[in-house]
Amino acid sequence: MVEALKLGLAAEVLALFGQARFPVSGSSMFPAIQPGDLLEVRRPAGPIHTGDVVVFERHGKLVVHRVVGQTGESLVTRGDRVRYPDAPVSAAAILGWVTAIKRRGRRINPRLTPLQRMVSSVLRRTEFGTRLALYLVRMVRT
Repeated sequence: MVEALKLGLAAEVLALFGQARFPVSGSSMFPAIQPGDLLEVRRPAGPIHTGDVVVFERHGKLVVHRVVGQTGESLVTRGDRVRYPDAPVSAAAILGWVTAIKRRGRRINPRLTPLQRMVSSVLRRTEFGTRLALYLVRMVRT
């Protein structure tokens, strides 16, 4: 019920104002996007490209994943630390794309740095490594 309300509100705010901010609670986009970050999201104004981070609805929840490819009119997405891609999502179903990440008062570009790309590759293969990295991030934030 709560997730459906969040989804409806997010879609309505993006439709009315063209932009919104969302807090992050999951870790599928770690290390580029971390739990506790605030995402600045805008309604798509043009074509979406590989590497863009998009927001869409999947099973009644908001999902924030990176575009890793295209198949016809659909986009293939995947979380940075997730091993396998999601089922394709139509470009029309994209609610918005992430323009910036706010973390500890800094504004960060959502593109992966070479170091983040390497860390993501390692974390895709080890759940223990992900848990350890998330624990260390939480310790630094407190």
